[in-house]
Amino acid sequence: MNTAGLAFRNLSRQKKRSFLLGGAVAFGFFIVTIVDALAAGSIRNFSEQFAFLFGGNVHVVGAEKNGEKVVNVTRDDAMLREVLAESGINYQFDSKRTITYGTMIFEGKKAQTNIFGCDFEKETYFEKIMTLTNGSWDNVSNPKSIILSESVAKDLKIEVGDSLLVQLNTISGQATFGEFTLAAVSKDVSLIGSIAAYCHIQYLNELSGLAPDEFYIYSIMLNEQAEQDRAAQILEGLIAKRAPVTNRLEALKTHPANPITGINKQLEETEWEGTKYLVQTFNDEVPQIKQILGTVQYVSLGILVGLFLIVMIGISNTYKMVIYERIKEIGTMRAIGMKKKDAGKIFMWESVLLSIFGSLTGFIAAVIGMSILSLFTFTNEALTMFLQNGHWTYVLSPGSVIVKLIVIIVLTMIAVSGSAKSAAKMNPADALRTSK
Repeated sequence: MNTAGLAFRNLSRQKKRSFLLGGAVAFGFFIVTIVDALAAGSIRNFSEQFAFLFGGNVHVVGAEKNGEKVVNVTRDDAMLREVLAESGINYQFDSKRTITYGTMIFEGKKAQTNIFGCDFEKETYFEKIMTLTNGSWDNVSNPKSIILSESVAKDLKIEVGDSLLVQLNTISGQATFGEFTLAAVSKDVSLIGSIAAYCHIQYLNELSGLAPDEFYIYSIMLNEQAEQDRAAQILEGLIAKRAPVTNRLEALKTHPANPITGINKQLEETEWEGTKYLVQTFNDEVPQIKQILGTVQYVSLGILVGLFLIVMIGISNTYKMVIYERIKEIGTMRAIGMKKKDAGKIFMWESVLLSIFGSLTGFIAAVIGMSILSLFTFTNEALTMFLQNGHWTYVLSPGSVIVKLIVIIVLTMIAVSGSAKSAAKMNPADALRTSK
């Protein structure tokens, strides 16, 4: 017997009731879809901003032993470029960065920030991702130019074209000073952007005691953030054939909450000659991001279960009334040969169809709602680190959507199970004699 077809017919003939029950399911799915998707989009935006700060989301850093001290420096990028070409990894661009921390000094005022030495001629994406509020990219051609964030420029009360001193340490730990000219001021698109200054890598290398072609970190911006771990393992394996390298998987095993600590411990406890490389990802450097996303997904699942515990009560009570309304109908079908289990299956199929149609409606409504939300521009500084150019973005995880759909189907079937058992146990003769 086509119990699924009968279930669909029953839902169709009771349109108002089906609409109300399906609407309750849709509302629950709508809420959790928005929570999940906007949280995932926010975390992705934060990750991308952080990745652009360092020039990529997979990083290779060289390390040398200077007595008991480990010094991070890479002398030559030829081997790393060769490894990247051999890896077959899909990426947007690669870059070399020298990174240090310095104190900006201008007319007696001071401000501390991270300084990133970049190759502006090769890293042309800067003009696309960085918005200048003052100055221009033409000014950056000066080898001693520097780009400061709005907040740092405001603290120093400095204008484009002014000269400032920067105090920093060389690679060997000696204090030194450099003179820069403010070429432009960048918009603070996030808390991350507000703590970063950018200058030419050659001049920063000179101040840091590095040769012009040397650098601190080799970064790769992947096409897909989800490929970070796989890409890191491929690169580590290829580097291991050519030079000493740390063991990222071992670091993840010994220090799952903070793998970078595990990698640094490997550097401190081992001896090597020349340069030893470490491969790390954005997820390794900020493991809390993955934890936050996982927590949000668990919370949204909890919200879903909480909502449906309430919805289940309504569905269960509704179907107790449905059983009473259909007593003669069920008796008639049983009398003409319907099996007990088929009578129960009709109600279970109704619960499944309600869940699917309601969830689909809630999902579509959530996508439409988030698409409309993404059209608006938000300027709240507290939110900018989670936005993409001032807009909310969302990421839908097929796995998460399927899990929540299964949860809804199971919970709805549980809510209807009592009525289904009652229908299956119903005596045809008694049902036909019952008057409503």
